[in-house]
Amino acid sequence: MKTLFMLLMLMLPVSVIFSQSENLSSTQKSEIVDNLNVGINSDNNGLRTSSADVLSDLVNDKYLDKSDASKSMIPLLIMLENGKSDEERISAALALYNLGNPIGIYRLRGVAVYDNNEKVSTVCKNLYYTYHKLHGTEYLVDL
Repeated sequence: MKTLFMLLMLMLPVSVIFSQSENLSSTQKSEIVDNLNVGINSDNNGLRTSSADVLSDLVNDKYLDKSDASKSMIPLLIMLENGKSDEERISAALALYNLGNPIGIYRLRGVAVYDNNEKVSTVCKNLYYTYHKLHGTEYLVDL
């Protein structure tokens, strides 16, 4: 019951953001990203994962510009590298993919090639390939 309540409380601000997205100022967008960064940097694995997922969804659905969300790139790179669970690392990988920053995409390649976790490595490889196929760019290396 407590988990359900926490999930509903987390989704309430997201629904408010979606309903008012056309009226958001750049200051409000910056505050949203800052609050999500607090969640990404927290010690709670569930909060870290859900914050990365919400950031990814907001960028993917065009509620936030990629340039607005670029402040989250470094915390997401750290989360991808040092995440405690597969889900946490995969959420960070997906958020980095949606940001589309070349540094984040290159890091996906590094995880795909050198990481020992097969599940995370496979997801990063698929995201890396998908990014390059959609943008018509060449792969740096065949994985």
